Amino acid sequence: MDERDYVYEVYKERSFSAAAKNLFVSQPALSTSVKKTERALGITIFDRSTSPITLTEEGKLYIESLEEIRHIESRTRERLADLSDLRTGKITVSGENFVSSFILPPILMRFAEKYAGISVELVESNSPELRRELLTETIDLLIAHDFDPVAHTAVPLFDEALLLAVPQSFAINGRLSPFALSLSDVQAGRHLSSDCPAVDLRAFADESFLLLKKGNDMQRRAHELCEAAGFTPRTGIRLDQLITSYNLACAGMGVTFTSDKLVERAGGQNCVYYRLSGEHAVRRMYIGHKRNRYVSRACAAFIETAKEVYAEK
Repeated sequence: MDERDYVYEVYKERSFSAAAKNLFVSQPALSTSVKKTERALGITIFDRSTSPITLTEEGKLYIESLEEIRHIESRTRERLADLSDLRTGKITVSGENFVSSFILPPILMRFAEKYAGISVELVESNSPELRRELLTETIDLLIAHDFDPVAHTAVPLFDEALLLAVPQSFAINGRLSPFALSLSDVQAGRHLSSDCPAVDLRAFADESFLLLKKGNDMQRRAHELCEAAGFTPRTGIRLDQLITSYNLACAGMGVTFTSDKLVERAGGQNCVYYRLSGEHAVRRMYIGHKRNRYVSRACAAFIETAKEVYAEK
């Protein structure tokens, strides 16, 4: 890791303290390194008078050039690794916490068995940040929903049914018992049966919702489902991760939208579940990469492994 990496980490985090923590160096040492780079270039990269810090015009040009260099280096390593016939190499795979906790493990296990010489780095973050990193080629592959076909190439893995998770202690469950599903019902796939009735979301118009922050696929779907039902959900808290909203619902803090795949894998004994209807109540999980980028043989092998794993489930 060199001084360019230090500058780029500060740019990504918009903070010297956060970047220093990620880099395992002291903040004074990081600041000294960045100032050394600025002196050598004869420019100021960061405007330190703003919070969070921002790039100067010269800094924007430097970061653009730095990203071009990083792309060239990354693609060169990928091409060289391809010459090793999948005996060595490295790929970076990313996803939200739910994906890295429950979707990726069986893929990683199968891939390690087949390609022991290829290392896989796992990156976790929220959906908007991961999509930005995919476009800048900081990461190679992303497992997520709702890819932009203009910017990305994505391969479908499986479908998820959206459910409403409601704390058992909420009184509304008593009025909607004919529609209520238990954890074991969801794990047995009862919600997928044609004779399982969907709840009318309007019944929850006065409940407090736990929703994700803007930019997340589930946030968009939640608002579209509620809008179709004729109300705007009341929420006092916005979250980055789907698994967090689900855990808070299990703790009794509010109603949340979740997926059957999360419920099946994460469990949780303190919620009642309701089947939802409508075009936004089913979503597809994909594995994707930036369109028109060089796809190494290791990345292609990882995509094929992911398809194999979920074709069997």
